[in-house]
Amino acid sequence: MKLTFEEKKLLYTYGCANLELTRKRLYEIAGLTVDPNQNKLVYDFYRKLEDETLHLERWYDQMFYFVRSEMECYAGMEKLAQDIERDEDWGPEMFEEDEDDEYTDAV
Repeated sequence: MKLTFEEKKLLYTYGCANLELTRKRLYEIAGLTVDPNQNKLVYDFYRKLEDETLHLERWYDQMFYFVRSEMECYAGMEKLAQDIERDEDWGPEMFEEDEDDEYTDAV
């Protein structure tokens, strides 16, 4: 089962290791969502989790923890990128080229 990034965000935000509780939460969230595009996304993901041919009850908990760790790594990398962008000392001029075509760290 392939998940889009938006579905991973939904699972990270509203999911838990219990498949039935996750389905219930998503169904309730879809009922509360006002935006029609977001509502469609949540309902489609809910239906994907209800597909019995996938036998999710066997491996959903493993998938949940894998997606959760992936999204935590993504959040950490996003925070790191923001910290780098805010750093005034960081920039392309940090690395100067010598005559020998070697890069040196000017920090």
